[in-house]
Amino acid sequence: MAAPQEYVNPFDIKPDYSKPVGPPMQDIHFIKGSTPMHKAAALLKFAEVDALLAAGSKDVNTGDVLDQTPLTLLARNHYDNEDVPKAVAMIEKLLAAGAALVDEEGKMKRDKYGDSLLHLAAMASGRNGPAVIKALVDALPTGGPYTKVQLVSARCKNFGNTALHWATLNGNVDACRLLIEAGTRLDRLNRQKESILDYANKYEHVKLKAKYEGLMK
Repeated sequence: MAAPQEYVNPFDIKPDYSKPVGPPMQDIHFIKGSTPMHKAAALLKFAEVDALLAAGSKDVNTGDVLDQTPLTLLARNHYDNEDVPKAVAMIEKLLAAGAALVDEEGKMKRDKYGDSLLHLAAMASGRNGPAVIKALVDALPTGGPYTKVQLVSARCKNFGNTALHWATLNGNVDACRLLIEAGTRLDRLNRQKESILDYANKYEHVKLKAKYEGLMK
């Protein structure tokens, strides 16, 4: 009988970001409920998005079967360096066309897994850096029932991580700095009772460890 394979936590595997990504998505990645707007936006096809908007498309806030809007896909995708500014420009285009970051209650919109756009952008910050996060943070509403601090400090459903936890896991100092400057609470713990300092230690990000120790004194 073969020995049982030891479980490897995928978050403990350091990704190789030196390899190109290519197109952020393929046709096979679009699931049931995806609209032409999902596909055009996620693939950074500006002319197609413009044509859809000109034709009266209202799908900038339409979710697929996992409640992923076009903005959700743009936030979570990994991009080659030259495509990051294009993704930011597409996010800004959809926001200008009425795409929403928050739901009817004023909370961050989430997919069926319980991840908000900020969580997803922070998960992808190891590849994308801070630019996508910045585009989302800059567009957060300020007049709703929840403050900006509450919105950026919200925890995801499964792990209980804040966006800052995810950015810390990825080790992107600029992304973490941006979230801190946006007001993210530093004292929030995830479901394992881990702080951002615990994550900096756990994933061996020395610069972030020193930064957090200084902020938490």
